[in-house]
Amino acid sequence: MKFILTSVLFLFIISSTSFAQPCNCNQEFKYVKDKIEKNYAGFKDKVNAKTEATYHKRTQAALEQSKSITKPAHCVYLINEWLTFFKDGHIQIGRNRISKEKEEAKLQERIQAMERLSLSSQELANFKNTKGITGIYWSEDSTSRIAVIKNKTHFRDYAGVVISSKAGRWLPGQVILELKSGKDTLKGIMYDRYYIPTTISLQIKENALGSFKREGSKQSSTEPVSEATVSSKVLSTKTLYIKISTFNQLNAKNIDSLFKANRSNLSKMPYLILDLRNNGGGADFAYRPITPYIYTNTFRNIGADVLATDDNIAGWAAIATTNGLPPDQKVFISEVIKKMEQGKGKLVSFSDDSNTSLDSVAPFPQKVIILINKNCGSTTEEFLLLAKQSSKVTLMGEHTAGVLDYSNMRGADFSCMPYMLYWATSRSRRIDEGIVIDNIGISPDQVLKPEQNWINEAKNYVEK
Repeated sequence: MKFILTSVLFLFIISSTSFAQPCNCNQEFKYVKDKIEKNYAGFKDKVNAKTEATYHKRTQAALEQSKSITKPAHCVYLINEWLTFFKDGHIQIGRNRISKEKEEAKLQERIQAMERLSLSSQELANFKNTKGITGIYWSEDSTSRIAVIKNKTHFRDYAGVVISSKAGRWLPGQVILELKSGKDTLKGIMYDRYYIPTTISLQIKENALGSFKREGSKQSSTEPVSEATVSSKVLSTKTLYIKISTFNQLNAKNIDSLFKANRSNLSKMPYLILDLRNNGGGADFAYRPITPYIYTNTFRNIGADVLATDDNIAGWAAIATTNGLPPDQKVFISEVIKKMEQGKGKLVSFSDDSNTSLDSVAPFPQKVIILINKNCGSTTEEFLLLAKQSSKVTLMGEHTAGVLDYSNMRGADFSCMPYMLYWATSRSRRIDEGIVIDNIGISPDQVLKPEQNWINEAKNYVEK
């Protein structure tokens, strides 16, 4: 189970915040290093006899670099680069998802630390006709307009400055991109909607930087993006469409309500298209309402172990207090914590290997198409491993993220900076059977290309 509660320059700088004393990057890096080495369930697998020398060399280099870094975002960049050694999407730097009060204070601290740059209307007008990397771009979801300009510092060659943005995203003048030149890419930092600096690599194209599209260029037609966490639509007399954007525990009731509302359609319509694109995971119990409709034969479930440490126990205890957690899950977590308390320093059984059988096979839907893409990870991949065992199911789209072997993220606040570190606390026993998902993903049965309308393709495939 994954209870993962598993986003200019010719100007002057309005603000540029560095560390407050006594916080410094070297101190923060040592803190993160200690947390990962003690608590990450995959550490002993990843740092072994073959990789130990490389790990220590890389760590020493990062420690030295951290001594000269003064900006929090650049420190996060260094830490993220170091964390790539583990090749695990379940090690992340993010916001505090447990305490709303603490997160609000840290969010304001991050907002205040944002660098701001001012552009005149004439400078913006000049950017409209530029070629190459500089210019005015729109974000992939068309909610933000950004000027990418030359602005060289020791860290970057280009900066991306917000011109305008949808309410609740960014503010005009905020620098949300810091990019260094490469051969065919720009690599650096992009701030997400919570003002967390994330490492990105943007491919340089004629009229685009990664997913950012140059203003005025011809845009390829894409399906409209819905912000609803769940939705459904009758596509024809034969086919029902259901979209689930997240398996987050807070969305579990919405998923359950949606399937209850569609009970009549699900009991008579032969085809179901289940759209899980961009569903990054959540909690396993969230997909319970779906399983009766895809079941055809006994599901085999391979269990996992959890690393028993004080930090991991504290993380699990915090999860047990969150809203939306069903009573049986609270009991389950309580039992997990008891086993961890009794086996500190060891991997203890988190979930047993099991087989799940239902009393009957639902006559409808007869066929289920599940749409998947590279942003499907964690709990979503756990669900897909079950779904693949059904003779009703066909996966369509592209391979998934490959973030599942080590899961059940828990975390702790940084020692100084206004961020939170998350790591995987559990290890799947699939690894010992050679059934690995991380950095590989789950492949579709039918591949779809980005320029295709995936919903129409799925409908035509299943109906014809």
